[in-house]
Amino acid sequence: MKIKVLTNIKGLTSVRLDGVDFEFSPFESCQSLPALSNFLKSFNFHYILLNGALHEALLLSVLKWIIPFNRTKVVLVDILLSAPIGLRGRLKSYLLTVLLRKVHMFILYYKNTQGLRKYYGIRSDKFRYVPFKINQQELVLKMSPRDDGYIFCGGKTRRDFVTLFNAVKELDYPVKIVTTDNSDIAQHGSYLDESLAPANVEIVRLDGSPEAFISYMAAARLVILPIKPDICGAGIGVYIMAMALKKCVIISSGPGTDDVLSSSQAIVVPSGDSTALKCAIVKAFTDSTYRSIFENDGYKYAMSLQGEERLLRSIVSQLHADVTSK
Repeated sequence: MKIKVLTNIKGLTSVRLDGVDFEFSPFESCQSLPALSNFLKSFNFHYILLNGALHEALLLSVLKWIIPFNRTKVVLVDILLSAPIGLRGRLKSYLLTVLLRKVHMFILYYKNTQGLRKYYGIRSDKFRYVPFKINQQELVLKMSPRDDGYIFCGGKTRRDFVTLFNAVKELDYPVKIVTTDNSDIAQHGSYLDESLAPANVEIVRLDGSPEAFISYMAAARLVILPIKPDICGAGIGVYIMAMALKKCVIISSGPGTDDVLSSSQAIVVPSGDSTALKCAIVKAFTDSTYRSIFENDGYKYAMSLQGEERLLRSIVSQLHADVTSK
């Protein structure tokens, strides 16, 4: 049987699994009216596979409640939700709980789904874990890593810059925070108040250029990713790139690390704990032998994940497993 998939994930048309007949029809992520068009088109497909398109998945869920005889299964990759705060947040979570029941499967890059199950009522059997990839693999692998003696912190999603500031303000180590404008990172749950930055912290705002971002990372001694406490994984793409550059990574505990990283692949500290972060920084920054443990084991882990092609095959394999499990 040919499995027909409507998807917004580029590159899937070239993915092949031995003995499996998939047909992928690509489309661009869209808003309400095109979502209706995709819903109507989906009657001829087995799956609608959406990457990072929560808004469209919710619109499709509304339509599936209205027109329940549409048997197409919605599969959502890389969901990003937060624990509800206040009455408004709880009311929103109740609505999402109802709508997300129409999503057949959630493919995630992390294993800890406790928060999603608790706050959004998603059944545990709907989750599938797929390891992420080396983002910008070609750029990363052509870089020549070196140690220019500074600490790198970068990225957008759920970054806890205040905890980092408190951890490094009494240290002599130079720190570079490499990110984009607040208008951009605010959409990912972050905000960087430059007026709070200690004197040893340099803030570099990029226009989104991956090559510049990776270049700054490649020259760092340490890569630090302070992540806010939350229910979804964050920082995964950046820490894998850092590991592929043979950098020692210090990262906050949370879904992005729980049951994914071993104790020798990264230094994991409690989220929001500036004292623990400071101690980890001092130990790793000053002890090259200790640092090399994480550089080597993190590098092996990152290289085992490979790039885009492996990730796409893993996603398609989950669809195949779902088909054959029936």
